[in-house]
Amino acid sequence: MFDGDYWVFVSIGIIALAAGFVHSAIGFGFGIVAVTLLPLFVEVRQAHVVISTASFPVLMMAAWAYRDGADWSALWRALVGAAVFMPLGLLAFKWVSPDWLIRGTGIAILAMVVVNFHNRRKTLSDRESKSKSGSSFLAGALGGFLAGAVTIAGPPVAAYALSQPWDQNRFKAFLNQFLLAVSFYKVAGLVALGLINQETLTQSAALAPMAIIGIQLGAVVSRRLSTKRFQYLVAFALVAVAVYYVATGAGDN
Repeated sequence: MFDGDYWVFVSIGIIALAAGFVHSAIGFGFGIVAVTLLPLFVEVRQAHVVISTASFPVLMMAAWAYRDGADWSALWRALVGAAVFMPLGLLAFKWVSPDWLIRGTGIAILAMVVVNFHNRRKTLSDRESKSKSGSSFLAGALGGFLAGAVTIAGPPVAAYALSQPWDQNRFKAFLNQFLLAVSFYKVAGLVALGLINQETLTQSAALAPMAIIGIQLGAVVSRRLSTKRFQYLVAFALVAVAVYYVATGAGDN
């Protein structure tokens, strides 16, 4: 029994390190990596609750690391959208098959990437209008719903942020402050639904510290990327994740 528990905790630590690294390098992705890999060792719905619980301290670290320069007008609209639609996501988490939720997530991500890159190209010659392309409320609403349903809030908001004329630090500041607020809201919802127990807290305690180390390592690597290369990396990551989710329904491990 001890050996089995030991290797589960070691596996959780390795997954957390990788998830934190990816999240810091591209500005999002902690939930994506963790939700994809953790169900290999922990029951699917339990994995979602553990990741949501552990995300809060991890995102506090990420938000602090990128605390300067967020677009506050866009941020508050995104947060209002998330607050309105997350309860619907929590209901979907309880009642809808994870497979359908994950495939729907992939389709939504692909749609937002296509729409926001179309807006970006359309307004490329006008930085003033380009900064207003897309809807932060809609991105936040979709991110809030997905946070409640599949523990993945980042891609819709990242797709929106990618359409803005922001450098890497401003992109990450906006995204991580949004994700921190959504994480707090999600944990409060899980507590209200009685889904957080002692096992959840124990596994979260194994996940969070290694993820924070990964955050620091990813921040070091990402500083070496130019804004253009960073944007291409984010776009590639979004499309790759979306295609993977649509093809496999990754949440139904």
